[in-house]
Amino acid sequence: MMRDPYEVVYILLAGFLYILFAGLYAGLYTYARMTNSRVSLLGSLLFCFLMVASAVPLVKNSLFDPFWKGLISIATVVYTVIPFGMWKVVVTIEELKHREAKNLKER
Repeated sequence: MMRDPYEVVYILLAGFLYILFAGLYAGLYTYARMTNSRVSLLGSLLFCFLMVASAVPLVKNSLFDPFWKGLISIATVVYTVIPFGMWKVVVTIEELKHREAKNLKER
């Protein structure tokens, strides 16, 4: 079956923006947490919204079968949570390292 080339270009653009916004969201969120910048945090949430918005055309198009639509949907939910979760992991590891170093100094 022949597809409209503009539909394919539209989906390629949506996929490119999806990946771009996901990376900008994660990077800016990490920067915001490291610097305690409220403006950067709001910017990261804007990129998160744009990532989710660019996932909508990928899920609603007729080019992908249900498997790929489900995979994109699950990936979008996971991508929104990863920066929060990874920040907690990094903070916890750093706290443990500082606690360990303090215990070694006391000995």
